[in-house]
Amino acid sequence: MGGIALQSMIGSLRPLDGIRVLTVENFLAGPFCSMWLADAGAEVVKIESPDGGDFARSTEPVKVDSEGRDRGLSFLRSNRNKKSVTLDLKRPEGKAMFIELARHADIVVENLRPGAMDRLGIGYQHLRKVNAALIYVAISGFGQRDILPSPYKDHPAFDIVGQALSGLMYRPERKDDRPVYLGFSLTDIEAGILGAYGAMLALFQRHRTGQGQMVDISLYDASLILNEISVTMFSVFKQPSKPGVHAVTAPFGTYQTNDGYIVVAVLGERIWERFCAVIGQPQLKADPRFKDGVLRQANLGELNSSIEPWMRARSKAAAVQALLAGGVPASPVQDVGELFDCPHVAARNMLMTLDDPLWGAVRVAGNPVKMSAVPEVEANSPPTLGQHTEEILKRWLNVSDADLAGLRERGIA
Repeated sequence: MGGIALQSMIGSLRPLDGIRVLTVENFLAGPFCSMWLADAGAEVVKIESPDGGDFARSTEPVKVDSEGRDRGLSFLRSNRNKKSVTLDLKRPEGKAMFIELARHADIVVENLRPGAMDRLGIGYQHLRKVNAALIYVAISGFGQRDILPSPYKDHPAFDIVGQALSGLMYRPERKDDRPVYLGFSLTDIEAGILGAYGAMLALFQRHRTGQGQMVDISLYDASLILNEISVTMFSVFKQPSKPGVHAVTAPFGTYQTNDGYIVVAVLGERIWERFCAVIGQPQLKADPRFKDGVLRQANLGELNSSIEPWMRARSKAAAVQALLAGGVPASPVQDVGELFDCPHVAARNMLMTLDDPLWGAVRVAGNPVKMSAVPEVEANSPPTLGQHTEEILKRWLNVSDADLAGLRERGIA
C-alpha cells in the first residue's frame, strides 16, 4: 500500500474505534472520563434512568424543551459524542438487560457511591462472571471496597471534599487563614483523566492477558497528587508551603503592571540571572538574601520591593515581551473572556462549538490530546434522554420491535 494511501487510512481512524463503553454516571467525574473515551473513538453508551437521567440534566441553569424535558447547561460540558439509553436498573428486566449489554462491552464506567452497583446486582464482581475481559472503572470519593479499602469509603463526597482533605485549599493566596475553594471542579476533572488513563492501562494489559480488571479512582487521591510538591517539602522541612507562592523558588507568581497582571516563573539560577539582566538589576545576583530559590522565597518581600517598580512602569504587553526576549518564562494573566480571542486557543482548537437545539451555539473546552495520525475531535452535541435506546438495544442485543415496545410500556426502557 502506498504511503499516502496508508496515511489517509490511518488518519481516518481513532484510537478506540470498535471499543464499547457502558456508563452509569452523574455530574462530572464519570462523565468526563467517558467523554474522553468517546473523543478517542469509543462508542460510549450512557445508561440513564427513564425518569430524568443524569442529575446534570436538571442542574441549573436549565432550559426546557418542547416535550418538557430539562436540558441543563452543565450537561453539555462533559457528554459530547455519547449515546443515551434509558433503563430502569432497579427493575429485574432492566438489570438483566444491562448485564447483557455488559457482556458485549469492553469498559464500564461508573461514579456511584461504593456498593451501589453491587446492591443493584451489576457491580464488578457480578459482571466479571459474564465477561471476564471487562474493564470496570469506578470513580468515587474514597475508593472501592475491593482494593485498598479506605476507612472513609462510605462517606459521600463531591469535588470540594477532595480539595479540602488534600491540602489544596490552603495553597491559594488569601487575606486570612480561612481555606479557599479553588472555584472549579479540579478534583472531578483530574479523577476523570485518571479514570481514562487507568482504562487505557487496563486495555493494554488485557491485550497481553485476555483478562479485564477493576480500575479504582478516588477523588481524594486525585487531589492529593496535585499537591505533591507541598507533600515533599513538608516531608523534609516539616513546614507547610506558604500560600500563593511556589514552595521552593522566587520570583514565581503574579506581578502588577500599569494595566493589569502578568506572571513570572523563575526556576533555577540561569533563569534568575536572565531575569536580573532584563529588569536592569544585575547586582541582585550577588545579594546573599537572593543566593538561591529557597532564600529568594524566604525573603520575598524584600525581593518584590526591587522588582515591582520595574513592573509598574510597563504595560502587560511590554513587560512580557521584554521577559520573553530575555529568556524568562512569563505571560499575561487572562480572564476567561480573553480565551475566546487567544490565538493559541484558536490554533489548537481548544474551544469547541456545540450546536445545541435549546442553548444554541455553546463553546466548551476542547480535547487537549493532539495526535499526528488522528483527526481532531468532532463536537457532536450531547444526546437527549434515551435518544439511542432503540438503536443500541437492537444492534447490541437484537431486541425486537415488539419487545422494545413492551419494555417502554412497562417503564423499563
